[in-house]
Amino acid sequence: MLSVSEIKMILKHWAVEEWINFTVAEFNERFCDSEFHLLSDDKFNILCVTRINFDFKIELDNTVYELPELVGLVAMEKMKGYARQLIGHIVHNLSSRAIACIGFCEAELRPFYEKCSVPILYDQAKYLKEKPVSEEFEPNTDDDILDINLPAHLRDLLAGLNAGHTGYILFED
Repeated sequence: MLSVSEIKMILKHWAVEEWINFTVAEFNERFCDSEFHLLSDDKFNILCVTRINFDFKIELDNTVYELPELVGLVAMEKMKGYARQLIGHIVHNLSSRAIACIGFCEAELRPFYEKCSVPILYDQAKYLKEKPVSEEFEPNTDDDILDINLPAHLRDLLAGLNAGHTGYILFED
């Protein structure tokens, strides 16, 4: 349960225009299938936040996988090591709970994830297409797939994607 002030802080730093003025009820409804991870100081001020979206599905080789997705990683102050610290906690947490997790990033963020020792499937994100295609979704700008905590068989399937062998991110109609 996030407090009203925490929700406002998160929305402010995510800076997604259509979410910035969400009420608590709208926030809870929109992110009801999410788990929030916060890094706070000793006064409970949020230093960094991310969420795990448990409402994420991909289709690989005609098999649908419900695979949590790490999204919305943002540090309230840049270049302090907060995001790197939070990623370390998340990887440990998900691993100890045996929860598989995927993430995505653009090429310019590779150095950050490399410093965090997150395995990267370079240039593989472009082989995951949206299904069904909808005008509501913007084109994928991600370059890489992040192995936040993937089992070997899923990592191998994702690494094997190419122009002739694509996978799909599934969206509800």
